Amino acid sequence: MVKIITIGGYPVLVYEKDGVKYYWLAGCPHKKRPLSEGKVLEDKIECPFHHAVFSLITGEVVKEPQSKTPCVNCKLIKVTFEGGRAKFGGEPFIPELPGKK
Repeated sequence: MVKIITIGGYPVLVYEKDGVKYYWLAGCPHKKRPLSEGKVLEDKIECPFHHAVFSLITGEVVKEPQSKTPCVNCKLIKVTFEGGRAKFGGEPFIPELPGKK
């Protein structure tokens, strides 16, 4: 099951499997689009915009986006917690729809 929560103003995707929770910034690193409407298949999520597929366990890209624009450092941003505070494993961003800047 996947749900979206907000931490520090950022949307965070929570995936739970076998009692373990995995936390990821809910944005595709390719074009910074929201993953909130992404299709979840087994332990993976597909970005609804360019169809990149990411592991919800490791954050690694499983299928590159269908786009002329390459996805540099194409990996979900992991969220961890230390002392009750969230830490992002990369530069967090607010996912935006195309043309919504």
